[in-house]
Amino acid sequence: MNKILSIVIPNYNGVEFLHSCLETIFAQVRDDCEVVLVDDGSTDESVDVIHHAFPNMLANGQLKLISIENSGPGEARNVGVEASCGTYIAFVDSDDFILPGFIKRILAILQEKAPDIVQFNVLRVLDDKLTGQNIIPCHRMAEGLYYMDEVRADIFGVGKWFPVSRVFSRNIILKNPFPSERVFYEDLLTLPFIFFQSFRIYLLPDPLIAYRDNPKGITHNHKPEHARTILDHFYRVSGLPHSVARDIMLVQIARSIVFFTLELKLRDIPLRDLRSQIRALENKQILGSHLDWVDRFFLRYPLFYTAIDWGRKRF
Repeated sequence: MNKILSIVIPNYNGVEFLHSCLETIFAQVRDDCEVVLVDDGSTDESVDVIHHAFPNMLANGQLKLISIENSGPGEARNVGVEASCGTYIAFVDSDDFILPGFIKRILAILQEKAPDIVQFNVLRVLDDKLTGQNIIPCHRMAEGLYYMDEVRADIFGVGKWFPVSRVFSRNIILKNPFPSERVFYEDLLTLPFIFFQSFRIYLLPDPLIAYRDNPKGITHNHKPEHARTILDHFYRVSGLPHSVARDIMLVQIARSIVFFTLELKLRDIPLRDLRSQIRALENKQILGSHLDWVDRFFLRYPLFYTAIDWGRKRF
């Protein structure tokens, strides 16, 4: 039977949450779906848990288990996509889990509307019981099928680049793979460049996946190389043709660089040059209409924002 949806899960030492992640998926999965789990060189008991808890899924091919040398989540996702059979790809991280109705809702949209991308919101939680839940919106527009030009500025203004909050046509990811090298924020370095292209996208207002706030995750543990990676990303984006979406993203990236630079007390990041580029942006009123209040303030007063953030971190 042809597969409509492949759910790709990169895993590295995720034994603590992996079982519950897979349980939520196999409680909903259908014959026209498959799960591709790529173990990224785990040193814990992740692989043993999979073999012990899901032998039937492995035997009937509904769960594919691929083991690779530790390469990072981007390359693990790439390997999973290449091994998948589905027309569409969903990404789930091994410490997250899907919410009730995920697969039924997604498959209905894919079969009825045939979009290139489906995007939905995310529920941030602390545990399986949904403690401390709050919705992370990924767009503001109403539910519906859109051409990307109609919603691009809105999506960039919200600026949430979670792979897990989208379902993509498989061909899109094959043509726009994640970085094969280990980098910080591989999602930020990949997904926006997909959204600069012309696709049809279906927007859903509902959260369909639970994102577990993991204090051990990389986004809570910043290093100097993270700031330099984001700086390189800023220059890459600035080289794109001018557009509202591009300029929105430049503001957001520049503010992130200021945050990292001050937090890590870095001295080799050219903040003055970044602020000059932000001041030179045109159509500030239009840009501000898509940005949240913090980014709007930075857009208008980049030096003042830097001074305030420096003071806040110092005192």
